[in-house]
Amino acid sequence: MKQTLTISNWNLERILPTQKRLAEIQEYFSESPSDIWFLTETHEDVNPCEGFFPIFSGKPDRDSINGERWAAIWSRWPIQPLEAFVSDSARCVAGRIPDSPVGELIVYGTVLPWTNSWRGIPGAGGQAFEAALDLQKRDWLALKEEFPKATLVVAGDFNQDLAAWQYYGSKKKRALLDVAFAESDLVALTGGALDPIARDSAPMACIDHICISTKSGWNLKATLRWPDSPRPMPSLSDHFGVSVALTI
Repeated sequence: MKQTLTISNWNLERILPTQKRLAEIQEYFSESPSDIWFLTETHEDVNPCEGFFPIFSGKPDRDSINGERWAAIWSRWPIQPLEAFVSDSARCVAGRIPDSPVGELIVYGTVLPWTNSWRGIPGAGGQAFEAALDLQKRDWLALKEEFPKATLVVAGDFNQDLAAWQYYGSKKKRALLDVAFAESDLVALTGGALDPIARDSAPMACIDHICISTKSGWNLKATLRWPDSPRPMPSLSDHFGVSVALTI
């Protein structure tokens, strides 16, 4: 019998539980059932599915309202936080799902710097992006070493496309991501020809990626994006949501 795993990723543009758009966002949560949700620019009280187990990044490294988080991971199965493997707790979160029906999973959510500075490092020329990515790559490698039999999933807002053309970010950042993924034995299931946004809404492309261990044994069944419109809907978010379905 084939085992399946569905993972979704959505930047919610600083959603708050008091905002009217949350009701429409929750409709998409219901229409896109997933085993694991990676949410970015989110809030602790924004729950994609009742009965799921969450972990959150820490207090954001910018002015924020209480409960706002750069990253959250919601799992169908119990999830254990792995704070010791997170070098940037303001923007990242990591956890272990030890007893899922599809095996042990290690999950890591992130938001990489855009053009803004990070820890005093300027954003110009991709400097902040490079420094943050290098730190996070060390986390990924440490997780792989500590949990060698687990499937590592890294997802979030990378602020960089991986399309056949340049849509968002820069050639330098793209090259840095390619190297980081290769050195960490990760493959982006939302890059290149697999990109559901570039496929269905070109010339736009995905910057919110879902990555998985290259040697995990999982096969990609499908990728999709929502809403079904040429561009993201301002009433929801300035980002498309993306999802991948895997089989083993």
